[in-house]
Amino acid sequence: MLITIVTYNPDVNFVGNMIKMIKNKDKDYKVLVIDNHSRLQVEELRELADYFIQFDKNYGLGRAYNHAIKFAKELKEKYVMFLDQDTTILDSFNPNKVIKEAEELKQIDTVILSINIDNALIREEIPNSNFYIAKGIFNSGMILNRSYAEKNPFFEDLFLDRLDHEFIYRAKKLGYLPLVYREKMILHKPGENLNEFHSLCGKILTNVSLLLYGKNSNKKEYKYYRYYTNFLRYYLMLRNDIYLWLRRKIYTNYWKIIIADILIMCEVLGYKKSMKWSLRAIKYGISGDLDKDNKELFEK
Repeated sequence: MLITIVTYNPDVNFVGNMIKMIKNKDKDYKVLVIDNHSRLQVEELRELADYFIQFDKNYGLGRAYNHAIKFAKELKEKYVMFLDQDTTILDSFNPNKVIKEAEELKQIDTVILSINIDNALIREEIPNSNFYIAKGIFNSGMILNRSYAEKNPFFEDLFLDRLDHEFIYRAKKLGYLPLVYREKMILHKPGENLNEFHSLCGKILTNVSLLLYGKNSNKKEYKYYRYYTNFLRYYLMLRNDIYLWLRRKIYTNYWKIIIADILIMCEVLGYKKSMKWSLRAIKYGISGDLDKDNKELFEK
């Protein structure tokens, strides 16, 4: 199996320890690091990884994933796995066991697997197995059948956010079910931390969320949002959600997520600045010229 870690200005010591832990788990695991043109020195990772590729620009996560899939073909690897640069490897880490059990399942094409149960939207359990069928899974911990991924590459123009949402939605439309393994093998928390809502926009989102979903869930969770230092993460979420929803490349109820995206951007940036970036997101989401927008944002 080829295990790919895509990096951009990473904590080199943390990623280095990830690689060491993976290699200690099974000598058959091959680790590929694809660096998206970090401004930091990452030469230590070149020495630790089995394979190291550094892009001349920041081309985003989708381009890196598709490159890894092609690289896995050259190595004649049947499966490729993705891990984020901030993912923690647990003692239970054993993706080979997951693949073996998945291949033993009957009447299910196991082309998309995940060992990241914490960040999966579970739909139902598969009887007499350690798997759940999921409505959605995150990038980190995703295991793909390489042949399937070759024919169904990631949509690179999304650049980063919603890449996994679109990929899984497309797979389900093709009749494939993403499977999540019961045992937790990694830890991955989207966002740098959780911040509490304080602005009017945030309070509106909290109250609406409580009204819609709060009856049967933990009400405290709606008082917080995932915080990112770089506000462009919120912009990409909004832009990409608009793009995908308008073209029916995502679930129809994503209009609710779009409203939440706008309110969170307002919370983070304030009214004036969030208005500017929301209008830009709407413009590019509608026009669909994501490549042009990505170049303006990330290739300066």
